[in-house]
Amino acid sequence: MSRLLLLLPSVPIPLDAGARIRNHGLLKLLGAEHELDAIAFGPSESRADLAGLTRRAIVVPRPPARSAMRRAIDMATSERPDMALRLWSPAFEEAVRGFLKDGAYAAVQAEGLEMAGYLNAAPPRLRLYDAHNAEFLLQRRVATTAPSVAAGLYSRVQWRRLARYEGHVVRQSRMTLAVSHHDANQLLALAGTEANVQVVPNGIDAASYPFSPPPEDAAPNLLFLGKLDFRPNADAVRWFIDGPLRSLKDVRLFAVGGAPARWLVDAGQHDDRIVVTGYVPDERPYLQRCTALVLPMRAGGGSRLKALVAMASGLPIVSTRHGMEGLDAADGTHYLRAESAADWVTRISQLLSDAALRLRLAHNARALVEHRYDWSAIRGDLRAAYARLNR
Repeated sequence: MSRLLLLLPSVPIPLDAGARIRNHGLLKLLGAEHELDAIAFGPSESRADLAGLTRRAIVVPRPPARSAMRRAIDMATSERPDMALRLWSPAFEEAVRGFLKDGAYAAVQAEGLEMAGYLNAAPPRLRLYDAHNAEFLLQRRVATTAPSVAAGLYSRVQWRRLARYEGHVVRQSRMTLAVSHHDANQLLALAGTEANVQVVPNGIDAASYPFSPPPEDAAPNLLFLGKLDFRPNADAVRWFIDGPLRSLKDVRLFAVGGAPARWLVDAGQHDDRIVVTGYVPDERPYLQRCTALVLPMRAGGGSRLKALVAMASGLPIVSTRHGMEGLDAADGTHYLRAESAADWVTRISQLLSDAALRLRLAHNARALVEHRYDWSAIRGDLRAAYARLNR
């Protein structure tokens, strides 16, 4: 058993976001086989949640959000990407150095690119980077769907800076974890094939999601699940409402997630076919109320934890290629793929009218999650990745 230090952007409780779900699962897996310490951003009262998952833990107050003026100055005077500065805190860096001084660690693992800068406090032989996304790719895709000239310019500048920064982080890390083979290949293309990149997929606790496929007489309710100020999510919802939803009569869309934009709140107030919930602590009631999850993603990266949640729950999925990227899911077997607005109308109509199809997709998807994406299945991937450190 070795001693590990994890650096976290937040205390991973509650499990209400993709990064928290991944980080919570990794903490449990690593904590079962190693002496695990952790430093996380969060309020002081959240320390008890983190302490329950680790041997030793502290929380550091999250740095205040930078003003628009500060961010503009940073963009003009620094080559580092915005993301590298978002969670920078001298207090957190001091905490990392303090832990390293007190303990003999086998590895220091940074969870996500926002935390990667703190690896500089550790000797190169200890640095592990868990890449929750290929961030440059996400930002490059967002640039093509940006809602304004300014947003597009920001993304074009940022994806190039992210590519340089991510490549550097991967090269300087003894090992990088990627959530999919697709992301691993993207990171290797940046850092060079000599980099050590291993795949440890995103996972969920499938048993936490009762398998409850939509009944034969299910109401035509569609679900979009995700944080609604995340630009790929906001773009996807807007595209779906402005396009396919207009042609889907008697269909209702539930947009479930925190921080919805003003235009989306207004849409929900003026159109009874659109329900905007805001943040909910538990998405399971909506998974059971709806007939399909829609993932009309035109950008994004990593892999979709919201897709895994729906698959485990028995909720069929209609998605673009980007929406299921990184998952070993097949069109027609585990979900239905749609790209154009016309495709979306056809696929959703097909799913809503065919209970047998819904049931077949639901059973296949649940089996895939249990076999490949439950944390019990991912334990072997994580063990294999860490075993390579000792070769």
